[in-house]
Amino acid sequence: MSHQAPRSLVAALISSIALGLACAVGAQSESETGEAVEPASEAEEATGPAEDRTPPPAVEAELIEQLSAIGYTAGTEDAGASSGVVHHEADRVSPGMNLLTSGHAPCAQLMDMDGEIVHEWRAEFWEIFPNHPKRDPGMEPYRNFWRTAVLLPNGDIIAIWELFGIFKLDRDSRVLWAVEEPAHHDLQLTTAGEIVHLQSKRQMIPGIDEKRAIEDYIVVRDAAGRELRKLAMSDALRNADWLALRKAFWRRVEERGYGLSERGLYDPFHTNSLWLLTEVDAERLGDPFRAGDALVSMRMLDTIAVIDMERGLARWWQQGPFGMQHQPRPTPDGAIILFNNFLTAEQSSVLTLDPRTREVIREYTGPEADPLYSRQSGRVEVLPNGNVLIIETEGGRALEVTRDGEVVWDFRSPHRTDKRGDLVASLYSLDRVGEAQTGWLMR
Repeated sequence: MSHQAPRSLVAALISSIALGLACAVGAQSESETGEAVEPASEAEEATGPAEDRTPPPAVEAELIEQLSAIGYTAGTEDAGASSGVVHHEADRVSPGMNLLTSGHAPCAQLMDMDGEIVHEWRAEFWEIFPNHPKRDPGMEPYRNFWRTAVLLPNGDIIAIWELFGIFKLDRDSRVLWAVEEPAHHDLQLTTAGEIVHLQSKRQMIPGIDEKRAIEDYIVVRDAAGRELRKLAMSDALRNADWLALRKAFWRRVEERGYGLSERGLYDPFHTNSLWLLTEVDAERLGDPFRAGDALVSMRMLDTIAVIDMERGLARWWQQGPFGMQHQPRPTPDGAIILFNNFLTAEQSSVLTLDPRTREVIREYTGPEADPLYSRQSGRVEVLPNGNVLIIETEGGRALEVTRDGEVVWDFRSPHRTDKRGDLVASLYSLDRVGEAQTGWLMR
């Protein structure tokens, strides 16, 4: 089934984009290296500077969603006949357990390699955010699931409820702290114990003059959830000429048939992945990369970049050949691996590139009988034994493959999202965790 928009819609979209970007980008260089939203109400426009008019959290989350190029839902694909772990070569997989979040419920689950759930964290929206405008259990948020979670050695977890907040639960699902804010997509706990995540805010962005757009931020918090510092993507990418990258991206929208709607104009980055390089990562990648740099992915620029967090500027960036990509990560051999959502209109891939030559050195497209495809999301993780864990979000599937592309573990989500059970729940995250993070189960 084709996922492209009708050609007439694309033509009309590109026409309006050309007009909008002609004003927004102006005379910027064109270097590529390195549905319409309702207007603001009269009351909103009349209440002072834009930065002073932030609406309540629930309204702000909904307004950001209206401007977002991609809406993430509980499930989109038909459920298959098989579920659970359908293939497992125990002597070839990387050992551990699997921490997953899914579109079926507000929970995170710890699953063994045979597909058995050994622990679950679960909390409703009103339990986590009791003072939120949507705290009434009868007012379920439009995303009634957690986007991602990280597991701590004592059994606590830190998780993101997309666009509503970031929170910490203990092993018994008791809320330890919660911050109401438009956190989204990705989350990392650093070796120093700091929490790093992505955040969105509607505001005026230089170069997009007609209305407020979605600015993305990298946010750093302490272990108690207190904000320490933050960096705006428009600032961090100013030396990469992100407006020129944006102009080039919208040419690719037409050329490659992405089928995006006009609202994507006001979601200029759609930053969907974040990873602060460790000392080991930086050593493997070599110059110019440094420990503490942020490896990020901007879906609405077809660009990945490495940001110097101290200077607030890009050290390195690359636009394509991948498209609408997710979760770039450093590899043990000094490369960068990512989930390439748009290999073609109906196929995705896992792509590995050399950041020095900018050339693709490996690409995996999935089993011949059932190739990879996820228009939205998708994740990759290089495991300790060299295998790669691949998450096909929309299909609710996780594969562990060897470097030679042999499937040694195949998981199909048993979770369903619609009342009839016809749709498989989107598998938003599934991370392999080792004994250092699961020893508390034995204790």
